[in-house]
Amino acid sequence: MKRLRTWTATRMERGERGAVLILVAASLTVLMGMAALAIDYGWLFYSQLNARKAAEAAALAGVVHMPLPNCGLPNTGTEPHSTALDVASRNGYSGSSGAAVTPAIGGTCAQLEVSIQDTIPTFFLGVFGIDSLTFTESATAEQLPALKLGSDEPYLGEDPTVGGRNRNFFVAISGEDRTKGQGDAVAAQKYDGYSGNNVEYEVPSYYYAFEVPEGSSLIGSTVYVQVFDPQAYDQGGRGGTGPGLTNDWVYSDNSNTNTHGWRSKTRFKVYQPDATPNQWTDNNVQVSGCNDTFRGASDYYSQAHSSFDPALVDTWVNVCTINNATSGIYVIEVSSDYGSSDGTNMINGFSIRGSSSGGAGAGGAISSTNDLQVYGLGTMSLWQFDTGSNPVFKVARLDEIYAGSSLIISLWDVSDIGTSATIEFVGATSGANPIDCQVRTLPENTNVLGGEGSGAWGGDSNGGAGTTCRINFTDRQYNNEWLQFRFDIPPEYTCPAGTGSSPASPGCWIFVSYSVSGSITDRTTWAAAIDGQPIHLIP
Repeated sequence: MKRLRTWTATRMERGERGAVLILVAASLTVLMGMAALAIDYGWLFYSQLNARKAAEAAALAGVVHMPLPNCGLPNTGTEPHSTALDVASRNGYSGSSGAAVTPAIGGTCAQLEVSIQDTIPTFFLGVFGIDSLTFTESATAEQLPALKLGSDEPYLGEDPTVGGRNRNFFVAISGEDRTKGQGDAVAAQKYDGYSGNNVEYEVPSYYYAFEVPEGSSLIGSTVYVQVFDPQAYDQGGRGGTGPGLTNDWVYSDNSNTNTHGWRSKTRFKVYQPDATPNQWTDNNVQVSGCNDTFRGASDYYSQAHSSFDPALVDTWVNVCTINNATSGIYVIEVSSDYGSSDGTNMINGFSIRGSSSGGAGAGGAISSTNDLQVYGLGTMSLWQFDTGSNPVFKVARLDEIYAGSSLIISLWDVSDIGTSATIEFVGATSGANPIDCQVRTLPENTNVLGGEGSGAWGGDSNGGAGTTCRINFTDRQYNNEWLQFRFDIPPEYTCPAGTGSSPASPGCWIFVSYSVSGSITDRTTWAAAIDGQPIHLIP
């Protein structure tokens, strides 16, 4: 019996050893499969991450060229399309590498979606018949375009030569030797009683768009950029009605000679459209011959510069001739100081318009907004005086593309009004679906235009319950302060009906309405911007 048991045990042990080999072999197969999955799908994850980063980079690079005119698609041959493909290729994804890169419009005209489809070989999954893996990664970027300020018509400010073009303000610029507290937050170098450096002082100071829209009848023709009364000419009014239409002020250098009208100086330069229409400070190709400097005079101080021309007073003057006009935004740069040693001490009011003939009268004035639009970019400086008790004018165009964002309108030194007044924002933010606002003030030398500024927001004069955004104030209540209004635009926002001609027919325009018990002698800087990063990825 003992021998039988030994023989049986030996056979069983040998059998178990065979079973273990089978189990080990099976386990190795499973382990190899798991290793294959870990390695190949780790490789897939890594490849997807790289493709996603490349798609994000391509979308961010291409979206700076959007929106395209007339909400065009980023198809082959357009800047967004070619830029996105170029950036994706630089990151290793192109047709030659076997990847498919597809730029497309996103949810709005200001969004660019870039999809990258790629196929990668596997390492171990081929054992299971999987030789490659295909994946698609996408990213969407958005660029909110610059707001149009003050106008989308062929002129900005008053046009005294054409009936019906009364806009209740002139565009303006101060000299560097003026103080910021007199109303110009950008061009004045000083801020505190002619001392202290203004942190918002910029040279060049202001930019304006001279846009020839896609489909304009002016494309291919000659167009003239005109400025009304480009010289600062102080005819002695100094407030009140004044004999001059623009009521310029020019200050003496206290030497009381007849040679110091150089203390007024305004330069207008015009640049060609470029591939980044929403970044107006980077235009660097000047329209040939479009760099004009105008000096001034003061009857008040009996001073005049030798270049002052009485024939240019209170009339339209050609500052640029654009031959063979193309569609796009021609950028007008305006400065009162640009690196020279002589100071400038003035307030110069003017207007800007387009002309098809170059003449100073009404005959050549362009009338169709489909052909030309002139508006402020980022900031604009206004000059109001004795315009009556209720001036109303356009502030910012709030297109539907800005739905879901926050609009901030900033007014500098807004309360030089004599007695008391009310400012009310009407138009696109009022009516059937009103958008209320929050209000705050910021101290004198805060760099609001540079993105600084913080503080608690509070209700407007309606107490948060009104159908419009309104603020009541007395004379000089907001002297030397920024007054900011914040509008949180709902995601479902749509432009009201209308042509944009008035608050009763606003279209996408926000209007400001003054109600003033006395007269206005007010230099004000206006800024409007969408809060947050203008170029960003959409989660």
